[in-house]
Amino acid sequence: MSKGLEAQVIAVIGKFDSGKTTIGLLADDEIQFIKAVRDAATNVGREPPTTEETPTLGIVEYIVPLPGGRVSTFLDTPGLDGYQAGDGHAKETEEILQMLEEHITAKGSTPVTHVLVFLNANDMNLTEFNGRARRTFERLFPNSQVACITTHWDQMEGDDGHPITVKEAKSKEESIYASATTSGSLLEYIHGGREGNVLRFRTGLSIEAYSFPQGIIHKLLGGRVSHVSDS
Repeated sequence: MSKGLEAQVIAVIGKFDSGKTTIGLLADDEIQFIKAVRDAATNVGREPPTTEETPTLGIVEYIVPLPGGRVSTFLDTPGLDGYQAGDGHAKETEEILQMLEEHITAKGSTPVTHVLVFLNANDMNLTEFNGRARRTFERLFPNSQVACITTHWDQMEGDDGHPITVKEAKSKEESIYASATTSGSLLEYIHGGREGNVLRFRTGLSIEAYSFPQGIIHKLLGGRVSHVSDS
């Protein structure tokens, strides 16, 4: 958790289309996770994007001021499934983590304090997380607070065909994690091979606390990030 006014460095990782950079909050309405946090912190109303978001293909750094004089640096990364637009080389998980390590070293950044692992609730299959990728992860995030964020709950339906309830979401989340936590996966490593408490959040479930981006950051950093109305 944050201490005083220390700067926070937050790494954002996950598969392509898991909601790392653009995340669905309500039907037919998408908003960037990091932009939502920034707008909430500065009390700026948001507008729906007018163009389709392009995939993150490199390490993208966002500096986001938070209330109380704090500043957070978000490090966005390409999808861990090897997605690459056009004819470029599709980077594997290990390469992406190495890119992040090189970026942090070159920028002389402070250690990463938090890691947000994004997981699409409709697609929890994870790529192999091999030994070299694990060792890079351990070098990058030795003391980082890890949080898993399942996304796209606004697209899920309950057994009755209506929007999913909190109770149904919790039950489905447990089955999702259980089925995805297999030997050699990123989730298996995070939950079984790494010390420390792993936080869990669900986004897009507007009837639940800590479902919106700014609420998640509030919970993670222990500060106040007010919610900006969707109206």
